[in-house]
Amino acid sequence: MENLQKIMVVIDANEDYSNAPDGLPIELRKALQLVQDKSQTELKLISVGYERYLSHSFRSIGYDYTKLRQEYVTRLKDAMDKMVEKLSADGYSISCEVAWAHPRYEAIVKMAEEFGADLLIQHCRAFAKLKNDQLTHESWNLVKHCPLPLLLVKDADWFEPLTVMVAVDPVHSHNKPLRLDHKLITSADTFARNMGGKCHVIHAYAESARPFAPAGQIKEEHESAFKELMSDFDIPAEQCHLVDDDPVDAIHSMERTLGADVVVMGAISRSRFAEALVGSTAESVLDYVKIDILIIKPSDS
Repeated sequence: MENLQKIMVVIDANEDYSNAPDGLPIELRKALQLVQDKSQTELKLISVGYERYLSHSFRSIGYDYTKLRQEYVTRLKDAMDKMVEKLSADGYSISCEVAWAHPRYEAIVKMAEEFGADLLIQHCRAFAKLKNDQLTHESWNLVKHCPLPLLLVKDADWFEPLTVMVAVDPVHSHNKPLRLDHKLITSADTFARNMGGKCHVIHAYAESARPFAPAGQIKEEHESAFKELMSDFDIPAEQCHLVDDDPVDAIHSMERTLGADVVVMGAISRSRFAEALVGSTAESVLDYVKIDILIIKPSDS
């Protein structure tokens, strides 16, 4: 995350962006904000199309599905070509690619890996008309399967300066890899600094969840672990928050208190065959958080 030299953006080329600023989707506008040097950062737009009625398994009479599918893909490519042309004229190093695949997330991950992306960006668009913040099936599959940093964006623009919050668990109560918290904080702090913003670190615990522990013991344990973790970073004390609350409630509350734009969380892969498991805390947060979500995996995931 320190040097974003290759950023891949998933574009839903079926959407109408004519009313958007500059005619660009918000996921692309946010990607452009992350570009510090147009000559050094390579942008790639991808659109992965699939319609069941155009697949080989769909049976009907009287249609040339090969031709219709080609027309569909061409329409996706034309939409992205216009974006590429506009941004190339502005000096950006940018290209685009279209694929036809099902399931789409598998093709997205493959294309991102082949491109060598430092960051993959996708919009959580499917439920926007219902004002529902829950992640789509495809977004969840990207969280599970994408080994790269993944930024899932919503419809709100970022404020200036940017406020990033990162959730950590220094007591490793959920069996997280030892260095994941360090990677999360480093990524979140770098992300914020590159945007001229601030990084806030959140560690939540619920003392009432262990009613038989001596008074103050739980807080002391978590406070000590949190201080030890933060001693490795140059982050002001006022940006480090130890919260006595259920982690899910604490994250939602701090999101509003800080006016955060992005929350950074970790996803964990427990075996080579297992899907990435984000844990009950992260699942609840990811499904209902209203701000953008940056997912970071351990280095060995």
